[in-house]
Amino acid sequence: MAHRLAMDISPLRTSRPFRNVFVARTVSVFGIGMLMVALPVQVHEMTGSTVHVGAVAAASGFALLAGFLWGGVLADRHDRRRLMLRARTAAAVGFALLTVNAFLPSPSLGALYVLAAWDGLATGVSVTALLAATPALVGPDKLVAAGALNALTVRLGSMLSPALGGLVVSAFGVGWNYAAATAGTAGTLGLLTSLPSLKPAAETAETAGNPLKAIGSGLRFVAGHRIVGSLMLLGLLFMVAGGIPVLMPAFATGQLGGGPTTVGLLYAAPACGAVLASVTSGWTSGLRTPGRALLIASVAGFVTLACLGLARHPALAVAILFGYGFVASIEEILRYGLIQTHTPDGYLGRVNALWSAQETGGEAVGSLGAGALGRYLSPGDAIVVYGTVSAALSLVLAITLTGLRTATLKPEPS
Repeated sequence: MAHRLAMDISPLRTSRPFRNVFVARTVSVFGIGMLMVALPVQVHEMTGSTVHVGAVAAASGFALLAGFLWGGVLADRHDRRRLMLRARTAAAVGFALLTVNAFLPSPSLGALYVLAAWDGLATGVSVTALLAATPALVGPDKLVAAGALNALTVRLGSMLSPALGGLVVSAFGVGWNYAAATAGTAGTLGLLTSLPSLKPAAETAETAGNPLKAIGSGLRFVAGHRIVGSLMLLGLLFMVAGGIPVLMPAFATGQLGGGPTTVGLLYAAPACGAVLASVTSGWTSGLRTPGRALLIASVAGFVTLACLGLARHPALAVAILFGYGFVASIEEILRYGLIQTHTPDGYLGRVNALWSAQETGGEAVGSLGAGALGRYLSPGDAIVVYGTVSAALSLVLAITLTGLRTATLKPEPS
């Protein structure tokens, strides 16, 4: 039983290229997390303005979104190994310039805006190229295992890298935070250099022309594919529900009677549940109908979220969010494996770009929706309504998406 539950790490053992990419991505995730701490701290110290802090974050976010979409087109046109190398080199240059700027007697605020956008753009391109390259590195039978490993990296990075960044800033200052990120990113270039050539399928007229037309053809592929389109639709629902965290501060103080410590535990609980799901995900690779399991996990996740709004004790709320994080991570792992399996190589860049952009944009829309709902309802009631409506919609999708219910981890004939 323990053997079936244990995370399948065979992609790391059997594929040296994937192992190199995994290490490089882990270092990159930690570098990005440290940057997320250092930039707001430096901007606030320089200006004392939350407007500037938010504007720098927005510059990075919009550039990240652009990087995803542009990177998707590039990943379907060019060697993905070369694209990763160039994007991570650009990121290292950006970190280095942030380091130099931080050590100047009078750091430039304008440079922070430009370099935040520069890093967002480089990150978007490199993430998309990496996702598009993964199927060629591990093989179709290991895609779910690779998805679990990638999910674990992201979750651990989101939990640990901000704390690490905060410690470095407190002890040495923001300049040394940027310097550490520069060194780590530069160190990954050797790992990426050793990768084999990762050229996409033969270029077609759809990818050779105008980038906007190439993105449009990717959208048409997603809309016309019964499995990939269904996965994107379901993923959008999960991402929109990701707006719930904006209600956590009011929920913790108003309904749970807690303070900042409770808020912190509520934010950390889903990530902890997701980590546990990743390290016990060995069973997911052996599912005969992963599409059906994905739909069940989706409905269960939203029902769990609705139950959160009924909680009256901090310990119960933390436990519910832990469970939600666990189920949501299983859904994410299965969705990753199915998307990579059923997307032809010539579309992998654009489909992964759309998936990444969906996550970034969906959370923003969800945050606006949850915030608006919280103006008219108590935080607990707003969470119940949000979770219940999402559960109902996911149940409708589970009933109507017959192609997804029978989907397997074997690609369908063209």
